[in-house]
Amino acid sequence: MVWACSETKLEDFSLEHGAPVVVETGNVTEGITKSGETVTLQVGVKLSAPAQKAFQVELQLNPDVVNQLAAAGQLEGALPFPPIGTTLPNVVNFEYGATEGVFSIVLSITELEKFYGEKIALAVTLANPGKGNQLTDQVTKLIVVNSTDLLDLEDIHYVSITNGGGGVLEVRNRRNYSISSDGVNIPLGISLVGQPGRFFDVKSIAKTDTIQQLIAAGILPPNTVALTKNQFELDSSLRVASNTSRGPMEMIIPMSVINENVNNVLAVEVAISQTTRHLIDPEKSYVIVAIYPEFVIETDVTGLGTFSVSRDNNGGPDNNEGSKKLVDNDINTKFLQSNFSGDLWAQLIFDEPQLVGAYTMTSANDAKERDPKTWDLQGSLDGENWVTLDRRKDEEFVGRFQTKRYDFDTNVAYTHYRLNITENWGNSLYQQAEWRLIRVP
Repeated sequence: MVWACSETKLEDFSLEHGAPVVVETGNVTEGITKSGETVTLQVGVKLSAPAQKAFQVELQLNPDVVNQLAAAGQLEGALPFPPIGTTLPNVVNFEYGATEGVFSIVLSITELEKFYGEKIALAVTLANPGKGNQLTDQVTKLIVVNSTDLLDLEDIHYVSITNGGGGVLEVRNRRNYSISSDGVNIPLGISLVGQPGRFFDVKSIAKTDTIQQLIAAGILPPNTVALTKNQFELDSSLRVASNTSRGPMEMIIPMSVINENVNNVLAVEVAISQTTRHLIDPEKSYVIVAIYPEFVIETDVTGLGTFSVSRDNNGGPDNNEGSKKLVDNDINTKFLQSNFSGDLWAQLIFDEPQLVGAYTMTSANDAKERDPKTWDLQGSLDGENWVTLDRRKDEEFVGRFQTKRYDFDTNVAYTHYRLNITENWGNSLYQQAEWRLIRVP
């Protein structure tokens, strides 16, 4: 069957006995353009003779033809390409005197990458020629192309778990976690390999059915216990923003669960279950999270030290607002110093060295202007030679009785720790409810 255009015929889009002509493109390289999100193919339609008038022919995507051929086993190894991943112009134009027309097919890389290594098939139907031309019958063209001719490996987008994806992530000894008021925070993260484009959503799940197998294989220790669903929180649904390659995903284990399992290892498998765009990396789509409570539990050692300050409350350390209130583990009491001049220090001395890796500061009840603003924390082994461990400037407590935690890195256990307060928020009175030192594993 042929197109009729006065004496001009559209040859390439012809049907033989009602069956679409298969156009095998082979190595499609010429005329292909790529962006970060699409691949564009140029498809030509030839005329048997120059067009006597400029005219247009409608273009229609025809997935039914492809699906019927697939069901009949006639695609010869090709797979139907989804219409959602295909953009087609409404018409193909033929200029006066032209012997051919060209139209573009735009394929979404998000959909195309799912077929990498396979042939894809799509069908285009020509209909309703303009300017009085008549189509003797419907003309459909089946386009088959190898995805490897359209995409290179570097064009493929893979979604994976950032931290420890595909292996065992050990949470211990201040590695792969942080401590907050919520408990043990384990950053896992989502990563995208490939040029980022539009945003996409990721869903994850936690599984325990592999834990016993890992124990039997010696990958996890014998005292490993699988976490239950009520023992952790997981960011199971998140969005990776447009034009970015990373997104946050975090697991939180309450400290009560850690304390109850000090003699065990806690484990769970976290896996990406779904993504709205791109491919899930099969090798990095999961991670085994193994928490070692014995090497995570922190200890407040404030009460083990001998406490003193450079200058006390006018009523002395045992006064209602004396210095001892700074370390009495009660945020409802406070230490108040009058005539504050920026030279206040508070000190704890221990009989045995303590590896302190964090401390907390708690604001008191009255005016914010009395709160600490700028300070540093120092450590010493003899009380004479001091090393600055942490320094803070312009710290603000937005509420009363607010506790803020400060972590710092050190591998040295000191016997002396000194908090030097050099500035408050502008009042002649200085106040603070609590200062606590935290020993880390």
